[in-house]
Amino acid sequence: MKALVYTSLKTLEIRDIPEPGVGPGQVKVRVSATGICGSDIHGFLGHSARRQPGLVLGHETLGFVVEGDEALVGKRVSVNPLMSCGVCGACRAGRHNCCRVWRLLGLDQTQGGFAEYVVVPRRNVYPLPDSVSDAAAVMIEPLANAFHILSMIPATAGLLPTVAIIGGGTLGACILAVARARGLQVVALSEPNPLRADVARALGAPRVIDPKEFNFVDEVFAATHNIGVAVAVDAVGTTETRNAAAQIVERGGAALLLGLDQGPTSFDFFDLIRREVRLQTSFAYTESDFAAAHHFVESGIADFSKWTTVLRLEQGQQAFERLIDDPADRIKIALVP
Repeated sequence: MKALVYTSLKTLEIRDIPEPGVGPGQVKVRVSATGICGSDIHGFLGHSARRQPGLVLGHETLGFVVEGDEALVGKRVSVNPLMSCGVCGACRAGRHNCCRVWRLLGLDQTQGGFAEYVVVPRRNVYPLPDSVSDAAAVMIEPLANAFHILSMIPATAGLLPTVAIIGGGTLGACILAVARARGLQVVALSEPNPLRADVARALGAPRVIDPKEFNFVDEVFAATHNIGVAVAVDAVGTTETRNAAAQIVERGGAALLLGLDQGPTSFDFFDLIRREVRLQTSFAYTESDFAAAHHFVESGIADFSKWTTVLRLEQGQQAFERLIDDPADRIKIALVP
C-alpha cells in the first residue's frame, strides 16, 4: 500500500509498504484523511525518541471500514488511535490513557495513518455521518484532548470557573472551543501568531494577548483585579509557559499542563505550596472523552473546517514544512491518500 514514511530527519517519502493484517476483534480502515499533529512534527524534527525513521506517522484518522466486523464493513468512521488493553486496573476504571500497555497509531512500532490503511480494535471506531466533512472530522482527536484536560478541573474551582489559556494553536483552539461550549468563563488567551489570534477571537476569546508585546501574567491579573484565574491551561509546554500558568492562578487554583514542547521544567515550590496551587498534568484522553469529542463535531457545535487545509499524501513534506515555517491561520492540515 502507499504510505508516507518518515525516512530520516526532516524527510518524508512516499513508499510502498505491506498492508496490515486483520486479527481477531480488529477492523481494517481505508483511510480518507489524517491530520498532522504537533507530535508528528516533533518526530519529523527528531525531537521524539519514540518516532524513529522507518515509521509511518499520523493518528488523527478517519475512513471506511473494509474488513473485520461485518456490521461495520462499508461504514464511514472516525478512529480512536489510542489502543488500550481493556483489562488492567486503569482500563477497568475508565482511564484508558493510563493503560500499562497503551499503543498509539504512528508511535513506536505501530504504523500510523499517513497511509492507505490502518488496523485498530473494533471498539476504537465510531460511525461518522456523511454530513461531517473530512476537514471537520480530523479535529475529533485533538478535541478529545481538550475534553480530557477540562474534565480534570477540580470541583473546588466551582461550576463555571474562570479560565486562562496559554497557546492558540490546535490544542489551545480546541480547549477554547470546548470551554466556551461548557460555559466556562474564559478570561484571556495567549497567542503570538496574529492570524491564529484572529481564529481565537472568532472562536469567542474575549481577550487575546500577544506575549511578544505584553506580559501575559500581568494582563491576566489586570483583567481579574489582581486575583488570578481559578484554572490556567498550558497548551504549549515550555518552562516559561508552565511557570506562567502556575503564576496566574488564584490561591487554591489549578494549573493544567498539556503542552509538550520541552521536557524538564523547574518551579518555585515555596510559592506554589504557600498558595496551595495544584499542578495537574494531562495525557491524551479516555474512550469517553473521544466519544464526547466525536459528538461535539458530529453535532456541529464547533467546526474548524474553515481553518483546515486538505492536501494529498504526496504533498506531505511540504505540509510539514509549512506548519513549521509559516502555519498562518491554519489550525490543521490533513493529508489524504
